Amino acid sequence: MASREQQQPEYLKVASFSGEKPAGRAYRQAEVLLYRRPDCDLSAFRFHLSRVWHVAVLGDQPPEDIDQQLQRILSRGQPASLPAEVLWQLLERRSQATRIAPWVEKHSRPLPPEQ
Repeated sequence: MASREQQQPEYLKVASFSGEKPAGRAYRQAEVLLYRRPDCDLSAFRFHLSRVWHVAVLGDQPPEDIDQQLQRILSRGQPASLPAEVLWQLLERRSQATRIAPWVEKHSRPLPPEQ
């Protein structure tokens, strides 16, 4: 089994966005694309990291047309990278979800800051 630092998905695209709404639009577009194309094995995530909204798509290398569409969707944000710990958490979530079913959708609201 690979260590956390060695785990890398075949495909990883990440973008940061100026706010929750633009990130939400990009995430929903990626989600619809992946749902309509069961021939690719990818997961999409939208999350708030260091006060910046991000969208990440990761998994197996998709067909060229899907890659191009995902790049177009994410180009509305800025290319970004993820800390190793965050990438590891997304990979773990993806692994857990794929054990449940071929398509799993889960949404969580961020916790409010502690007072």
